[in-house]
Order: sequence, then structure tokens, then C-alpha cells
Amino acid sequence: MTRNAARNLVVRVGAALACLLAASAAQAQTSWAERAQKLNRTELTADEAQQRNANQDEDRRNKIAIRRIQPAMPSVDWNADPTSIPYMLYQVNKRTELPVHVNNDGLNVAKDEVFQHTVLYLTSHYRWSFNEKEVANLTLYLKRGGTLMLDDCYNRGSPFADSVRPEVSRMIPGGEPRILSQDDAAVRDCFKMIYPTPWPGTAEFENRIWEYFLLDGRPAVFFDPNDDGCGWEISTPPSVSNPIGEGIGHGGDNRQREVMYQWMTNWVMFAYTH
Repeated sequence: MTRNAARNLVVRVGAALACLLAASAAQAQTSWAERAQKLNRTELTADEAQQRNANQDEDRRNKIAIRRIQPAMPSVDWNADPTSIPYMLYQVNKRTELPVHVNNDGLNVAKDEVFQHTVLYLTSHYRWSFNEKEVANLTLYLKRGGTLMLDDCYNRGSPFADSVRPEVSRMIPGGEPRILSQDDAAVRDCFKMIYPTPWPGTAEFENRIWEYFLLDGRPAVFFDPNDDGCGWEISTPPSVSNPIGEGIGHGGDNRQREVMYQWMTNWVMFAYTH
């Protein structure tokens, strides 16, 4: 090889090495984000959630399930946050390995199907009320050991929250809301069944405490004023910094969201065992 040929080879190798190092540096800067997008990106539209419901085995025996109430009152937007329950139950399954059953259809609690479910869920941005048949069925449902969760979708105090006490008093005559406190023997295990978490109202990002109503000495109705259902959501577009979607419509992040999944896993285990 001539001296000029050798010199040209060194130049070409050097240029190729420089390009390789530059490409490696760029990959080091972006690969974590690309991997996050590919591995963790999860988008689920309302239609896709509904399709997953259609594909579910109808056998609910020995499975964790939460049914969404569809009141007869037409102004109640009961299907707000449509991906919240399916994805929350997915998280419960992954964290406990317990089987879950997802049915995100609205439940007519005036019908006897209400008695086939252990836990019911109601959310809305607006005032809500039950008719006489709905109240009668829910009263019997609670007396038989069912549990009702009420989740204020507005998050800042709303007509939904204003409806809680008068409507629950129709199902539990004389029932008064009680603060959900770890010093209360009736609920002290509620948020430590699996995860030792700060309680709602003591976490730095959620400053309002849950409430509950007793029936025959049992916590039967729970009121979450913080719109946790919005925190379970996965419907907002994913981004590099938040690859599974924001999920929290009130300025949260995935760290806060993880606490919400831990809370709900604890609460589901509590509701099914108390």
C-alpha cells in the first residue's frame, strides 16, 4: 500500500469512527425515550375499552369486578373517564394476580342485576339523584353486604359532592358521613392492605380526605372527592415524558398516578374483605 493510500484509509476510518460515535451519542440521548414509547405506550379509546368488554368471559365467579352505575336521571354523565375502571382493574390484576372481570356498561340499579355485584361505582360532574326503585334496590343491596363508591369527577367541590349526603341518607336513613382516618378502627386497614401508602388527604398532591358511611357497623358507602377515576385513565395521548398517557386531568404525573393505583388496590382488597 502506498503512503497516500494509507493516509486516505486512515482518513476514511477516522471519519467513519466519528460518525459512529456521533450516532452512539444521539442514541444514548434518545434510546430511553424510544424504548419507553415502544414498551410502555398504551392508548385505549372508549371504543376499544368497549370491545374489550365484549370479549370478556361472562363468568364473574371468583373474580374482582366493579360495575359502573347508570342512573335513570338523564343529566348524569355517568360514563365520564371511560377507560378508568378497565385500566384500574388491569392494575389490580397485575399487582395481586387475582382474576378480574371487566364490564364497563352502565348498570341499571332498578333491576335485579344489581344484586350480582359486590362493588358499584358512580361518577359524574353534575348533580345526581336516584328514583324510588333505584333507592329501594340500592338500600337492599347495601344491607346484603354490597359496597358503593362515589367519585366526584369535578374534583373541586361540585353539585356531585352536594348530592352525596342527601342521596346516601335515602339509602341509609340517618347515615352521617365520617372522615376516613387511619385512627378509625372501622377503616384503619383501608389503605394498608397491600401497600403502605399515605392516606388521601395526607399525600402532598391530594389534600381532601375521603368520607364513608356506616351501615350495621360496616363501611358500606365511600365518597372520594378527588376524582381518582381520572387518575386511573389512560385515554390522554402519550408523550416521551409520560409514555402511558397523562391520565390525570388535573395536572398530575405518573408518580402521583402510581399512588392512586396503590390506593385503589388497597381499597378493592378492603371492600372485598370487610
